[in-house]
Amino acid sequence: MHHSHLMINVGNNPDRPDWNICRKWLRNLYRVHQRLCMAFPTAVPAEHDREAASCQPFSETRCPLLQDLPLESNACDVHHARSGENGFLFRIDYPVDARLGLRLPVIVVQSAGDREPDWRLAFGLDRKDGIRGNAGFLLAAPPQPKEVSIDLDGDVLVLDSSKQNRSHRIKPGETVRFRLRANPTRKVQNGCSPNGKRKRIEPTLEAHVQWLASKLAVAGEFPGGFKHDEKGNIIGHEDIHTFVPGWAYGWRTKHEPQAGQKMQWWSVLFEGTFRVKDTAALKSLLECGIGPGKAFGFGLLSIAPAG
Repeated sequence: MHHSHLMINVGNNPDRPDWNICRKWLRNLYRVHQRLCMAFPTAVPAEHDREAASCQPFSETRCPLLQDLPLESNACDVHHARSGENGFLFRIDYPVDARLGLRLPVIVVQSAGDREPDWRLAFGLDRKDGIRGNAGFLLAAPPQPKEVSIDLDGDVLVLDSSKQNRSHRIKPGETVRFRLRANPTRKVQNGCSPNGKRKRIEPTLEAHVQWLASKLAVAGEFPGGFKHDEKGNIIGHEDIHTFVPGWAYGWRTKHEPQAGQKMQWWSVLFEGTFRVKDTAALKSLLECGIGPGKAFGFGLLSIAPAG
């Protein structure tokens, strides 16, 4: 599989119109997913068709509010069923830039199969012949792809990145660090849909840790317990170091089917540690993700040795 890091150009000057557009694009998870899909078309256009397919010239004056930010072309068939060979997961992280002392957004994309994502097709990056695509301005730096492998050696999980010459071997019983942005919801029957409707779980730390523990149940466990204040109220958990709940959004433009449709998802960022129980089950979670909403930036589980 492949991991790609996409640094997003949000700048630090709100008077720059392209930075303003980048910020609004990043807040619309529907549009982010749509753009990332363009790197995984069913049929890759021929070289001379790439600009015609997805890289028409961009004009800032045409989309000051992002409603008219160019969409993917019909020539790039992206809305097809995802499989093990062309599926992907993504997460928007906000690491601190050591030079600037600011949190700058990075989209982490994990794609299945042997085919490397074509980010030039998705963003229309600058070329030597001077052609500029319609969305290269969204990126603050060239994409940083790397090939990784997740394999089992008996009951040992082997994480390998050949380009960075890194290899981690994780055994059952070991503790790993993790990061996960999830959409913790449960299905409830409302009489309107045979499959029910998803609703967020009770917005407490206890309920969310229990939800996550149930998703990890076979692969890992949280050996620590909840922390309480003097009155017995839960104020934290020994294994969950970061717990950031909130809402995430997406919407369609007036030019699309279901015009103006607004979407929202319950979003929680978890960071912490857990103890590995079953490495085969953990491998499956790393490859397939956790929970619902995977098309919109939820479910990508990242781990690293705790030591």
